[in-house]
Amino acid sequence: MAGSDASRSTYRAVLRRIGPLLTRRAPWEPRPAPLSRRHVATPYTAEELALLSSDACHQPTVGQRRAAGALLALGAGAGLDGRWCTRVRVEDVLVDAVVLIRVGDPAARLVPVLARWEAAVLDLASTAGGEYLVGGYSTSRNRTSALTASLVVPPGHPKLSCARLRSTWLSSHLIAGTRLPELASAAGLRGITVLSDLLVNVPPMEQRDSAQMLRGASR
Repeated sequence: MAGSDASRSTYRAVLRRIGPLLTRRAPWEPRPAPLSRRHVATPYTAEELALLSSDACHQPTVGQRRAAGALLALGAGAGLDGRWCTRVRVEDVLVDAVVLIRVGDPAARLVPVLARWEAAVLDLASTAGGEYLVGGYSTSRNRTSALTASLVVPPGHPKLSCARLRSTWLSSHLIAGTRLPELASAAGLRGITVLSDLLVNVPPMEQRDSAQMLRGASR
């Protein structure tokens, strides 16, 4: 009796798996390479973010203080990491009821700045002149790394990482309940895998509040 389609598919799958182990002479098709998974940086805690803000104010030179403050404001305030933070010009900072940053490629978009960081971004724009908000006139692809490497880090304090600042921004929106489609768009994401990886940092709601939200009723 002929086997079912399901059983034949199972046999083929088994042969594809064990065939290359039995002989190397048969023209087996190469197995697809496993998809790499992008590592998601750990967000800063509130205490670590406070230390970074304090350290930014106490850098030894004006340039270092500006670099640290700008990377903080653009990273924690708008989720801009090394791909974008050193490419923001004065004309890219817009005010339309909220403070917006116009971001270029990759993933061009407008990003609203978190209220806590609006004043810092506006101050950076007002003092940048013809330069980028951070990084001067440099167009080097390694400019962000060079700026972070130049900062003085007191013993026991966290290092400033643009990737971690971006994760901090994403996590703050998840905690605030920002809708995923709008957050993914503002972050320049094509999917929500990164967001799902950050859910562990979101504290659970009270059961009553959670039930009301899932019920679809206002609190």
